Amino acid sequence: MNLSTSFSLSFLLHLAVLVMVWLSADFSSSNETPEYSAPAPIIEAKAVDEQQLQQQVQKIKDQKKALQQKEEQRVKDLERRAAEAERRRKQQESEVSELKKQARQQEQNKKKAEQAAAAARERQKQEKAKAEKLEAERKRKELEKKKADELARQAKEKRDKEEAALKELERKRQQEKEQAQQQKLLEEQLQAEQAARQQRRNKQVLSEVQKYQALIKQTIERNLIVDDAMKGKSCRLNIRLASNGLVIQVTELGGNAILCRAAKAAVYKSDTLPVSKEADVNQQLRDINLTVEPKL
Repeated sequence: MNLSTSFSLSFLLHLAVLVMVWLSADFSSSNETPEYSAPAPIIEAKAVDEQQLQQQVQKIKDQKKALQQKEEQRVKDLERRAAEAERRRKQQESEVSELKKQARQQEQNKKKAEQAAAAARERQKQEKAKAEKLEAERKRKELEKKKADELARQAKEKRDKEEAALKELERKRQQEKEQAQQQKLLEEQLQAEQAARQQRRNKQVLSEVQKYQALIKQTIERNLIVDDAMKGKSCRLNIRLASNGLVIQVTELGGNAILCRAAKAAVYKSDTLPVSKEADVNQQLRDINLTVEPKL
């Protein structure tokens, strides 16, 4: 039942109560009339006795009283109904007010619930965003840790390789050093041996050179034409020879002019001078200096 229907019903009930009260008042006024015209003729016509009359009056009074009581009861019933209607109206108004209050409370509760739900959704959204942020941060840190671990592993692997390479390089250097030392020792031994051999050979060459110089000098002296004027004289010559002993050039280095001219002539007269077949000896004889001293 809505509010307008309740107000309409209350208005109709009040109107009915007013109508019934007005009818009751009119009816009571008509019953209080001192004269009762209807029974009189009957009493007079039939000549009833006093007792019958009293009975009739009492009956009328009883009827009137009964009607009055009935009317009073009817009025009371109307009043009771009106009061009940008023009570119901007030109750309905109270119920309507309570319903409105409940409706407002429900609306407020609904708004609060919606606000709470919105706040819960916002908190859930924020918590979800926070959780996603934390998860993203965790994944980022995990990825950074993996990268750092990988870089550390690569760095360690690189250091291990470098250390292994350094060790290998050091080993090779030590090996090369040992080999170099051994090689140097061998070279020194070889050089010592070669020096010894060379020294021995030099002695041999020198001896051979001296021998062939003596032979060349003897050949020149055999071809030399001397006289008494050359006695006690000397001449230094530089002789250049080919590998086969052919005289290429003769140069006076100093001494008696006459003797030098005769010595040069004696050299050219030989055409070839004695030389060794050994190359190192022969090399020493390619350019020699001799002193010619005639023996008279």
